[in-house]
Amino acid sequence: MPVSYPIRSLLYLIFLIPSVICAIFCLYHFITNRALRNALNNHVVIFILGFGVFLNMTDMIWFVDFYRTRRVPIFTRAFCFTWAYIDYAVFVVITLLVTWASIERHILIFHHNLTATPIKRFFLHYLPLAICVVYPFAYYFVIYFVLPCEIVLKETRIGCGVLDCAQSITAVGVWDSLVHNVVPICMIAIFSLALLARVWYSKYRVHQRIHWRNYRKMAIQLLSITGIYLIIVFPSMVLFTMDAAGVLDPSAYDFYSSTYYFSYFTVLLTPFVSVVALPELRSKLRRMFQFFLSPRCVRSNRVATINPMTRTRTPAIAQVAH
Repeated sequence: MPVSYPIRSLLYLIFLIPSVICAIFCLYHFITNRALRNALNNHVVIFILGFGVFLNMTDMIWFVDFYRTRRVPIFTRAFCFTWAYIDYAVFVVITLLVTWASIERHILIFHHNLTATPIKRFFLHYLPLAICVVYPFAYYFVIYFVLPCEIVLKETRIGCGVLDCAQSITAVGVWDSLVHNVVPICMIAIFSLALLARVWYSKYRVHQRIHWRNYRKMAIQLLSITGIYLIIVFPSMVLFTMDAAGVLDPSAYDFYSSTYYFSYFTVLLTPFVSVVALPELRSKLRRMFQFFLSPRCVRSNRVATINPMTRTRTPAIAQVAH
């Protein structure tokens, strides 16, 4: 059964505000803490959270307003193409970053010597991160701002219907759905399961080479993020590919619309699983909530006064509120 527009707007809004706050909290501690900032395994998480905040502050807010009013927030050609560009480019950037994270964890845990020198770190760490970020922005810039796309803008469609430009040519649509969506999700599943198996095997083998405690946080951090992608995004990506190939049954469009809607919850939920996966951030967040939710305490200071007639001390109590 399709989810109604008012419910869609409300659900996004309920998760949006806590998600942004949690992501900013995580980014602050990742960036200000030198040990967390310099750790190679945290770089991709910082990028994922950063682009997630950007997507939430733009794309998700526009979605909330659209589902509430059933109209595009600003019905101009410039805004419509900008919305479509940000929606596709940033979401694919995050998907590719999660895909690379699932691959890079194998290198950092089992082949950390491959990042031992600056040159190795450049080719096996920084360069893949740059490609994951630059390629989607360049690809969709060509799709939406260079290639001609003759489409009638509609105020009552998401992105004014400009999103259809990415599938206007069948071959381009299939490439977009396979390379940017289905293949990354499949790679996330394969490498995440492989990581889980390798860690388990290394933990229990007789001559253990991997110290599980040293790499447990890296594995849990990745598996927590990739888990929500596998659960939420995979159904949408399969239907997306079928739609781009023109083989999706018309009766499945309502279900496809719902899965497409829920796929954005990956961005909304990622900050929460990032906190859960890192004990140091989890404890800091818990102390912060305890500080704000703790009742105001009252401290009593006893002050002794002297009676001038009897020259004796009379206790008095002064209340000082904190």
